[in-house]
Amino acid sequence: MTNCEPAYRRPPTAAYIHIPFCISKCHYCEFNSYPGMESIFAQYTQALITEIENVPRPSPAKPLETVYFGGGTPTLLPADYLLDILSSARASFTLADDAEITIEANPGTVDETKLTGLKHGGFNRISIGVQSVDDEFLAKIGRAHSREQAIEAYRAARRAGFDNIGIDLIFALPGQTLDHWRSTLDTAISLGSEHVSLYELTIEEGTRFAEMCAHGKLDLPDEDLQIDMYETAISKLTQAGFEHYEVSNFARLGYRSRHNQVYWRNEPYYGFGAGATSYVDGTRARRVPDPQAYITAVCSESDAIESSEHLTGRALLAETIIQGLRMLDGIDVSAIDAAYCTDLALEFKTEIARLKQRGLLEEIDDHFRVTHQGLLLLNDVAGEFVVASSPQSC
Repeated sequence: MTNCEPAYRRPPTAAYIHIPFCISKCHYCEFNSYPGMESIFAQYTQALITEIENVPRPSPAKPLETVYFGGGTPTLLPADYLLDILSSARASFTLADDAEITIEANPGTVDETKLTGLKHGGFNRISIGVQSVDDEFLAKIGRAHSREQAIEAYRAARRAGFDNIGIDLIFALPGQTLDHWRSTLDTAISLGSEHVSLYELTIEEGTRFAEMCAHGKLDLPDEDLQIDMYETAISKLTQAGFEHYEVSNFARLGYRSRHNQVYWRNEPYYGFGAGATSYVDGTRARRVPDPQAYITAVCSESDAIESSEHLTGRALLAETIIQGLRMLDGIDVSAIDAAYCTDLALEFKTEIARLKQRGLLEEIDDHFRVTHQGLLLLNDVAGEFVVASSPQSC
């Protein structure tokens, strides 16, 4: 192992591109997104292209295997702006012949014409922020679209030629019942998407929901109901033919999100745009979140990095384990040992034994993976490795 090359030093083969604009701020949203900035769309696009063109690249660089446009709402930008950004990535890095190129979209910001242009321009995967298929709940959470618009966005993507469509749903909404959630899942399944992502509503500091919660104005489901909703989703989606491959993600065979698996495997990736994080040569670097400040920094050739962190040793290994255990395949012990020049089972012997004893972790065919109970208590599992890798524990 003394001559191995740590995994984080591999050239990135993935890129995340952040579009921080949205129609309005949803009540639960803590993401780096801003409404009412249409006047700087063109400037922001040019700044993104400039950053992509000028980012240092390892030699030899590798073609990008995944590109992901996230937000915010990327589809608020005109299609030609989005295609210009994608073209800059293609010219700067080259793209693998089978590269997965994803764009997030919100209903109400796309139509068949726009989606057809994006598909012909190279995007081959779309993730639609449906969140709910009930107008009452969409209004409750501050979404700027209706049930009808959500379903039409999906159908328009199909007509445009997308054969890899994902939809996002949120559960444990204020006032939501188990029967309502079942009905939502039935509608989502009937659409026939290739991928479904489920997110339990969390109350994040600084959001409208956080303020409402502080004043006792949110009727949230209790913990038992939240678990029932999650297990109902697992049951319904797997029975409908989806593979439950990550805590929150379900896919038809062959349609796992390749880009997101880069994160869960703790592999290197580029990040571009306001608030975007990159992970290159073991350093996580976050860009300034304010779009205008980002534009100013990039266009004046100043440093757009707001903060950075370089993880090594036990802390890096723990992070890799925590991310990897999100996937139901678990982590390949031999592969991690080889990639990180370590002996994982020995390094975290105490923590692994404790988690096995609690029935939260199991070992099968040289893989560690969480049990179903471990899936429900994933924060407890992660906590073991966080504590073990803290400075006082080393």
